[in-house]
Amino acid sequence: MNILMRRVQPGWRRICTAGIALCMTLAANDALAVRDRPHIDQSLGYNVILSDKNTTLRGVSLSFDGGDPYGTLPAVMPSQESLDALNTEYGYNTVHVYLEGDAGQNPDPVGINLALADELVARTRAADLYLIITVGNNGENGAIHSMQKTLDFWSLYGERYKNETHVIFEAHNEPAPSTLSNWTQQDWDNQLIMYNHIRGIAPDTMILLGSFMSFFGGSAAIAGADQLKAQGVSWDNAGFAFHGYWNLPDIEKTIAPFLASTDYPALICTEFWPGDTENGYNAAFETYHIGWQQFQWLGANDLDLENLKNKLDNAGTVWKPELAETTWPASGAPNIPLGAEIGIYSRGQGMFVSLDGDKLSANKATYSKANGENFTVVDAGNGYVGLRADNGNYVSAAGDGLPMTVTATSIGNAEKWEWVELPAGDFALRPWGGGGHLWGSVERGQNAGKLSANGDNASINGPATLAYVTEAGGAPDAPTPPPPPAPGPFNGSPTAIPTASPLLAADFDHGGEGVAYHDIDDENWGGAYRFDVGVDIEASNEGVPNVGWIDPGEWLTYTVDVQSAGTYTFTFRVASAADNGSFHMEFDGVDVSGPISTPNTGAWNNWVNITKEVELVSGIQVMKMASAGGFNLISFDIQEGSAPPPPAGTDMYVSSVVTGTVGAGRGQKYGTATVTVLDNNANPVSGATVTGNFTSGIIENGVSGVTDANGVAVLQSSVSAGGNLAVEFCVSDVSGSLNYDETSSVNRCF
Repeated sequence: MNILMRRVQPGWRRICTAGIALCMTLAANDALAVRDRPHIDQSLGYNVILSDKNTTLRGVSLSFDGGDPYGTLPAVMPSQESLDALNTEYGYNTVHVYLEGDAGQNPDPVGINLALADELVARTRAADLYLIITVGNNGENGAIHSMQKTLDFWSLYGERYKNETHVIFEAHNEPAPSTLSNWTQQDWDNQLIMYNHIRGIAPDTMILLGSFMSFFGGSAAIAGADQLKAQGVSWDNAGFAFHGYWNLPDIEKTIAPFLASTDYPALICTEFWPGDTENGYNAAFETYHIGWQQFQWLGANDLDLENLKNKLDNAGTVWKPELAETTWPASGAPNIPLGAEIGIYSRGQGMFVSLDGDKLSANKATYSKANGENFTVVDAGNGYVGLRADNGNYVSAAGDGLPMTVTATSIGNAEKWEWVELPAGDFALRPWGGGGHLWGSVERGQNAGKLSANGDNASINGPATLAYVTEAGGAPDAPTPPPPPAPGPFNGSPTAIPTASPLLAADFDHGGEGVAYHDIDDENWGGAYRFDVGVDIEASNEGVPNVGWIDPGEWLTYTVDVQSAGTYTFTFRVASAADNGSFHMEFDGVDVSGPISTPNTGAWNNWVNITKEVELVSGIQVMKMASAGGFNLISFDIQEGSAPPPPAGTDMYVSSVVTGTVGAGRGQKYGTATVTVLDNNANPVSGATVTGNFTSGIIENGVSGVTDANGVAVLQSSVSAGGNLAVEFCVSDVSGSLNYDETSSVNRCF
């Protein structure tokens, strides 16, 4: 049902600081409602895209276009609960979706995802989220493969969603090669064609042009923007999207010219590598009030959100969420001591702040309330505050690396500070103008030691983290991170055997390295779960965490309670792209299983069950999984008695295809394809004949192979080729004792 929710008149709440009879009245955006359109703000002298609540657009991405390359990533619709959580738990307000693909390898007609699109539009509307829709490339980045298909896409979806006020149109993902210096006149002409087509259909929808693959080359970007404006593109309701695949200093050099005038388009980053969060990319975009959509959560796996949350915590990147009930990365309803005279303590400097001439320094060990140490918090409107010093002037942000000054007699853009109340109780201050950085200090030169709006890291006790007091005295107590859990079972009590449900491999005991686990390094390479450990845990494609990158000699322990002695069947959920993976199980130091081999399932996320019978004694014991390497692990299911024989399969299907090359001598290579065939009970099928065609890099039809005991057939071309060879292969037929169910073979081609 396509029913628009009616806007709810927001209530109001009184926010008061304990012990202070001074309050700030804030709009309580508790009720989710239909969003108004985003708009362009020009108050800083350059164009900024803001939401209907005057906030930056922040979010994550979905992929409905089939992945890169086509067919490698299924469309996964997030639940309404997950979309609601983006807003209420993670402080985001935007979802970016690659809705359909424009690529030579993608045969889908326009409209293939119409039903998915309608559902996503409805769900994001209900979750109070903006939705940015774009055309993907299926790995053929740097080109508009078919302008006609692109225009047909917008004819359909532009008309369909032009009245959806929370929907934004991004014309085409990465439509020209690499950096802006590679753009030709035809590329800019294509931007105009798409803009005019979309604008003619949807006169009120915000349009994002550009979508530059790597945003590096300011003069080229400005020249293109000027040309488009001269040909009728209005930047009043349009902007440039860019992607952050370059080093941050060069990206910032390209951003800088856009800050010179409202003649240039507003910017928004719609894609960048999640690992660059900890390299400061999100924080940098925040300083320019540039929206960002992380290239993460593409499989709608909520573990990815926790991964990103952890990265943002490590980087200390903060913002004020829109909803009053949201508490991360800061409070949506901060307690602001309006009207109060306060002392400000810099956690980074370990000192209180005071006037230093017409500037500020953190140079007081205690707060005495003497002249020059006091700041009055003044309402500056729209959730911002001003800080009035004892000299009657306001604290001003002067720009990155420059000392803040206290000479302004009124509140302008540089004197408006967003009060960001952190989860641990401290706060940070970000100016609307004057550079947009958090509080920090000048590191060198004649102003060394003076305070500056040049900081980014507001993690607990970080350099940009502040505290305040209202009474004279010493430093306020510092917040402390929660202590690590005490050694012992992950869930507080031993896991009963037989298990009521599969025991996740990632739920190993607390206790740390050498006690609860052993890992060859101290970094959690997957970063999806249990961020305080060095075990490598990633988000599996089954919606739960799996332990990966399992090297020889690594181990995990689990405190368990075997209810009675006897024979037990262990069922392990494993995946591997290696041939010689294995592990064994120990109970209280005794090897009870012997080596357990893991099959090559064709891919590290192609999961199958393997079983092993063991004899166990009763009682509370420490169960250890001791690895010889070569596999990934999701879970253990442990049940009484011998394992019943697996039910006989009736059908078989291709579960994965992995391509590669082997040397053919003299610089030539043969193409290879590793094909895994399972039956309808997820058991390997042996003795099946797999036939297929090499379709790219090497062209050869009718290549065959027979699956082994693990259901794996390795096919090799008789044709060879040289150079940087990209091999593609497509299964045409599988024959054997079971019926070949081609419709279930979603990964036949690669």
